[in-house]
Amino acid sequence: MEKSLVKLAEGIYHQKTKEYFKEVISSYENKNYRSAVVMLYTVVICDLIFKLNDLKDIHNDKKAKKILEDLEADKEVNPVSPDWENTLIEKAFKEAKLLENDVYTHITTLKRYRNLSGHPVLNSLEILYRPNKEIVQSLMINMLEGLLTKHPLFTKNVFVPFMMEIERIKNDFSTEERLEIYLESKFLVHFNKELVEYIFKHLWKSIFKNNGEKERVNRNVNYKVLLIIYRRFEEILFEFIKKETTHFSNILDENGLILENLVDFLAEYPNVYPLLKEHTRQILTNRIIADKKLTVKSYFLADSVKEHLAKLNKEFHSTNEYLFYNQPNSHNYIMSEQDIEFLFRICKKNDALAEFYDLMISHYYHSGHYSTADRTFYFCIRPYFKEFSKDQFELLLNEANSNHQCYAGRDARVNHKMLLEVGKRLLGNDIEGKYKNLF
Repeated sequence: MEKSLVKLAEGIYHQKTKEYFKEVISSYENKNYRSAVVMLYTVVICDLIFKLNDLKDIHNDKKAKKILEDLEADKEVNPVSPDWENTLIEKAFKEAKLLENDVYTHITTLKRYRNLSGHPVLNSLEILYRPNKEIVQSLMINMLEGLLTKHPLFTKNVFVPFMMEIERIKNDFSTEERLEIYLESKFLVHFNKELVEYIFKHLWKSIFKNNGEKERVNRNVNYKVLLIIYRRFEEILFEFIKKETTHFSNILDENGLILENLVDFLAEYPNVYPLLKEHTRQILTNRIIADKKLTVKSYFLADSVKEHLAKLNKEFHSTNEYLFYNQPNSHNYIMSEQDIEFLFRICKKNDALAEFYDLMISHYYHSGHYSTADRTFYFCIRPYFKEFSKDQFELLLNEANSNHQCYAGRDARVNHKMLLEVGKRLLGNDIEGKYKNLF
């Protein structure tokens, strides 16, 4: 049997279908093409029933339940009639949405070949039709790709049931890692390239373009799922965004949360930003300039992470021309704990930790209030000071010793005593005498 058929057959979703399909393979390999076609049609009918039962029993699909009940009723009325097979195919296509248009067409084509292969034709020289190898191979591939290898949820209108399931379980997982494990096991393992692109395209639209009630309520979990899918299929989806740049550049730019999600995504995958259309990049730039919170994460606008840090230092800090209560510096924006954690992560990833420490030191000594100094010491200095260089430590002590807000706050003495051991090792034992305001 051809390699492509072997590989496809290994991916048959339902175990019983896989067992039945072995008979199709056996007939094909032994050149019993007529038998292969007849058995292939039988396997397709069985697989449709298996999938309807799965939808009914596992996913509580009411349409699948109704179809199976109707089929049972028809068989009770006409137990020997084969008409239920026709009804099954039609209802699977029109009501359960198990079949795409092309798959439905392939099944009806298979049915015609099955009738030709299984029923004698009296007015023909060849009473039984014999299909050739190429026809049988084509029929097998069409059934494998279109139906037999598909998860029951993904043989129907795939995006709707996928989104319904995401909405159903959105509060069931305490962490994104657990959500990813669930999605991988139930869905992602069954995704092929076409399905990945289809789901991602529609999910992107739901998050970044649509703003209906359902989209607003589920935007947070949908964004988490988008990240999980992109991370899992990054190579495929990067090329897809490049190919479909118009679609992915179409965003709703008047919604703050949508823009925040988009900036978050580009901060995780900055190589996507140049793929967007120029007008979208200009909109993003304008919105980011007006929002310091977005500015923190927008390193994809700079040539490098180091350049981005220098920009933040300039934008977030100012020096007072006239000293006011011994306060030489002040903040234009106070970074949150999340801002700092984000910057640390990208700087560690991009070999820019020294520049990150420079920014942390600057953010501390630019404190304009006692409470701000205590807060910025806790988040900017305390976690990192043991990694500071000698020059950085000296800058920290010099500037903090000159800023009344840094050295005279409620927690200042306790905070600065943490620095003594490292400070003495780097700068000498006389730092207490040199920086009397701090120690």
